[in-house]
Amino acid sequence: MRIGVDLLSISRFARIATHRRFSAILFTPAELEQARGLGPERYAERLAGRFCVKEATCKVLGRGFGQGLRWRDIEVTSDAWGAPSVSLTGGAREIAEAARLTEIVVTLTHQADLVVAVAVGQHAPASPV
Repeated sequence: MRIGVDLLSISRFARIATHRRFSAILFTPAELEQARGLGPERYAERLAGRFCVKEATCKVLGRGFGQGLRWRDIEVTSDAWGAPSVSLTGGAREIAEAARLTEIVVTLTHQADLVVAVAVGQHAPASPV
């Protein structure tokens, strides 16, 4: 099992969230679509949470961005109830497979100006010798 945690100030991230070019580099179309239509404060909060989950997931993978990972290799979307989930593609998927991670589960919470994300990666069972 691997665990990653990240903490982020929403107000510090807000400028990035509203910058079209930066947000297109950091977030997938699905992530941006799920945030679309929210008011400015809620929009920044939503994307800050997604960014925080991406960082926590990197820690589970044991790599940073630019070390075989791209920002959009980790996609964070929500189900109908708002629970976040992670999908891996590209370098993130390759790193997870090499580490024998079968699943990454994430959670996040918002409090005042902060967002905290926790990611847990589950290893595949060891094969019998």
